[in-house]
Amino acid sequence: MITKEVLESISPEARDKAKAFLKMRFRYTNHDHPFVAQLVRFAYTELLERIAQGIDTGHSAEQPIPSETLGAPSIGKGCSMGTLLTQRINLVSLPQLVVQLQEAMHSPKASASDIAKIISNDVKLTASLLRLVNSPLYGLVTKIETVSRAVALIGLRPLASLAMGATLISGLNKQLQGLALEEFWLHSIACASIAKRLAEQTGRAEPERYFVDGLLHDIGRLFILGAFPDESESVQNFAIGKGISMHAAETTVFGFSHVDVGASILAKWNLSPATTAAVRFHHSPEEAPEQGIDDHHIIHLADAMAKALGYHARGDHFVPRVSMLSWNKLALPLPQLEETIADLHLEIETVAQIMLHSSF
Repeated sequence: MITKEVLESISPEARDKAKAFLKMRFRYTNHDHPFVAQLVRFAYTELLERIAQGIDTGHSAEQPIPSETLGAPSIGKGCSMGTLLTQRINLVSLPQLVVQLQEAMHSPKASASDIAKIISNDVKLTASLLRLVNSPLYGLVTKIETVSRAVALIGLRPLASLAMGATLISGLNKQLQGLALEEFWLHSIACASIAKRLAEQTGRAEPERYFVDGLLHDIGRLFILGAFPDESESVQNFAIGKGISMHAAETTVFGFSHVDVGASILAKWNLSPATTAAVRFHHSPEEAPEQGIDDHHIIHLADAMAKALGYHARGDHFVPRVSMLSWNKLALPLPQLEETIADLHLEIETVAQIMLHSSF
């Protein structure tokens, strides 16, 4: 909660601009949803605190007014889902370390020491993974110095999931060199951190699985951007100019969106059905079949929360409409959302520093 002193240190003009800034960010969401009402309050408080600290939030910049009559850009026939799947995705292979981890995790003969050995064989990954385990992501009191000790403390599957997520980010960044991906990954890491916290708060097994879901939920955007860079720029400008989500803009222009591409990639890579569902249905959780998994509901909420707090990729800064079904599935008492965002910025910035600036 922002203090009276902090509030009084901010000029009325700055507060009015902050309100107008957030009004645009929350323009299309369902304000009658209890979760959204909390997000608006959190976002306003966070924004005022950052303004008081002198952090550039962008709230003072002139906000573009979306044009509902703006027409969609025209693109060539070569920008098809089939072209992308056959020409682009087939060129991108799953990192070998991830393949080894997948095989070990699904083998009844593999032991904790086997998986620890796979991870330890990659010195740079081991160093980055230990930094993550010792970061605010876990809040451990005792410093962890070996992979085997990390396995003992946070578990075998959680550590393997974290290793796979970190390796995928590194591999994708190398394969898509030259593209400006910092904002994209900050949003993904924010979504991942929030999803892990929500999973922990509600007693779900393997919170790291939800962390990986969050890291990969928009992965399809990277492949569309890599395959069709000029057309992707046009779609981003269309989304901004018309005031719609990237998901809607992609569907309008391409006839498919990043969720279709992302789910196809994860299916090709044989990643878990839960993570694939999180990618495919995080914008439309009501459309997912009931399969005893709820990852898409958690990622749907975490995605909205990340955008509400200002973590968004270019062209996709509007907070989406929030599903009541997803909120009910989460089953988190509304007051506990305060705990979800406690020290969240520090965690996101620390994890981003480790994952985005480590060359492994």
